[in-house]
Amino acid sequence: MSRSLAKIDTSRPSANLTYRSSWLQLSRPMTWTGTIAPVLVGSSLAAGRGPVYPAPFLAMLLAALLVQGATNMLNDYFDVLHGQDLEKWAAPGDPGHGRGPAHRTIPTVAGAMFGLAVLLGAWLAVQTGWWVALAGTLGIVVGYFYSAGPRPLSSLGLGEPAAAVFMGPVTTALAFAVQGHRPDGAILAISLPSALLIASMILSNNIRDIAKDQGFRRTMAIALGRPRAVRLLTVLLTGSYLWLGVMVARRLIPWTASWAFLALPLAVRLRHSLRAGAPRSEEMAGMKWAAFHYWAFGLLFAAGLWLGR
Repeated sequence: MSRSLAKIDTSRPSANLTYRSSWLQLSRPMTWTGTIAPVLVGSSLAAGRGPVYPAPFLAMLLAALLVQGATNMLNDYFDVLHGQDLEKWAAPGDPGHGRGPAHRTIPTVAGAMFGLAVLLGAWLAVQTGWWVALAGTLGIVVGYFYSAGPRPLSSLGLGEPAAAVFMGPVTTALAFAVQGHRPDGAILAISLPSALLIASMILSNNIRDIAKDQGFRRTMAIALGRPRAVRLLTVLLTGSYLWLGVMVARRLIPWTASWAFLALPLAVRLRHSLRAGAPRSEEMAGMKWAAFHYWAFGLLFAAGLWLGR
């Protein structure tokens, strides 16, 4: 541990630590496809049944991004309290101190982001129905307890399932519903790739962090062990493409949605980076490839749905 990290007192939540980068980086923009993709997919499906109204679309997108960004910030906040990822933070005396967000301000900022998401959700609920507010509230609760509390969801091996549900069918259905349509079975079918791919992103991160997380949280990757966790990742990635093929073959979605197959090389690169015996540098890059893969798949899939409607 460097001299600057040794000064960090993780027993004091109000310790004068500052992030080494910006608020934007603290919100992890590379992972935003987990929100953007299902909103675009749900809106694209709505476009096939009528007009897409800009105001509810933008309100839904912003509310979802606020919840995801706040969840990501709180994840880093609570990790520090448990002695995790200290290299991301600077203590007084460190040349990088004071350049980024103060650790103690994160709960306030995250709370404000959740609050703004609630206001946007309330407006959408007035336009759509009470269940929109209920679904949004549950999403915020899950986002908070992903990292908070004595037994956060991420420490119980529930990070992947929770994200798959709320950043798959729930977000897709909400984006569809705020355009004035009642969600049906098509939403569940079309949201499955989003559910599988956000789970693959979190699992990739947890496979990379198995050694770091030992003794702190019991992630799904730790519970399964690395070999079986990598096999599960392979199943998630393969399942996304198999289901895409089934939907196109059965004409549940337009053939243009098959553009998402162009993302397959990135899925292969992700899986290769986590192979047995891979150098640590490649394993560390696994999360980056997971994010690149979902960006490519999600945007191509949504564009194909929209243009083929």
